[in-house]
Parts: sequence; C-alpha cells; structure tokens
Amino acid sequence: MLSEKTILIKEAKMRRKKVYLAGIFVLSFYFILFPCRSLATDQDVSLHLWGQVSPFVHGEAGSGPGAPDYKDAFDTGFGASLELSWRFCNYFSLLGGIGYEHYRGRTHEDISFDDFKVIPIYLGGKFHILPKDSRWNPYVRIDAGAAHVSSVDISIMPLEGRYWDSSWVFLFDIGGGMEYRFKKWGIGLEVLPRYLGKPDSALGPPSDAKSSWTIPVRLGVSYHF
Repeated sequence: MLSEKTILIKEAKMRRKKVYLAGIFVLSFYFILFPCRSLATDQDVSLHLWGQVSPFVHGEAGSGPGAPDYKDAFDTGFGASLELSWRFCNYFSLLGGIGYEHYRGRTHEDISFDDFKVIPIYLGGKFHILPKDSRWNPYVRIDAGAAHVSSVDISIMPLEGRYWDSSWVFLFDIGGGMEYRFKKWGIGLEVLPRYLGKPDSALGPPSDAKSSWTIPVRLGVSYHF
C-alpha cells in the first residue's frame, strides 16, 4: 500500500501539471485574440454535429503483473458531439462542445469488463489555413476541458465488483480537419489525437490505471448562421 505522504506528493504533482497546462491554454488564446482584436468584422457563428469512431484506446488499465491495457478491456468506441464555433477573424475560431462516447467492454483473461462511457466538455480554438470566403476550409485545432468517465464493473464468475469509480478527468486534444462549404451548410472530417486523465480506482493498486490516449476520427455536418 502507498503511504499517505506518497499519495499527497502524487496529488500535488497532478495539480501542478493541470495548472501548467491550463496556463498554456489561456496564454495561447491571448496571443490569438490580440492580433485579431481589430479584425472582428463579418463574424461567422456555426453549429456542428459530429459522429465519431475511436478505433482503439491505448494505455495501462491497471497495475501489477497481468494487468490489462485499455485495448484489452474495451472495444472500439463510438460517439457523437455538438459544438458551437465562432470565427471571430479571418484565420481563427473559438469553439465549445459537449459529447458522448461509448466503449463496449471486453473479456480479458476470464475478467469481463463493463462498458466504459465518456462525456467530454471542452473549449478549443482553430487556426484556419485559408481565408473565410474559401469553399474548402482546412484547419488545425486544439481543445482542453474535462470529461466525466463512468464507473466500470468487472465480473469473474461468479464474483462481481467495482473496478473504477465514476470521476471527472482532464481532457486535451490536438489535430486537424477539413470542411467543405456550400452556402450555409458544410460537411467536415477531423482526426483528433486525444489525452484523457486516469480514472479513479475502486480496488486499490490492481485497478490503478494510467491516463489514456486515442485517435477519434469524426465526420460531421455544420450550419453557418
């Protein structure tokens, strides 16, 4: 068992990491907004509906000998998200969104895992490569926020128990996409490698997982007001 002092040190390091990442995120937005402050004319507000598939989740889903990886415990993930975006100048946008993801549980070495569900809530920004009046809209984006991850139960016949408790974790992603515009409508494709903080263990060290990462691929439709 870990000592109370070791646990407190780990928690302090995690808090410092989150503050550091949040500072970078806020500072990045400042340097985006500053050069655009005089260009906020003909602004474009849009609503985006995305469907997504996450082919895999990578990371350690437990600790100790024989502990599973996320890919051992969970299958391909599917989900959807809704975003509101504000293109306040020619090459930059701000956005906010909420989503829902579902990863079907698998059986690993006679241990059956319950389904894993994620509800991400995030803010982000886009750097647009082409001007606003272009029909094709390639961009790079970065997001940060929080995700509510569900509790996960396991069963080893005939025993059942809680593996992870539900919790809120840090979320961060960076990637890119392409949108094709036709009048007020658009269709888009994105690839967004994503980091997700570790869930809360319910069994102590055996279910003490690491953070995870995945590469969601998203296809969506948008409406520009």
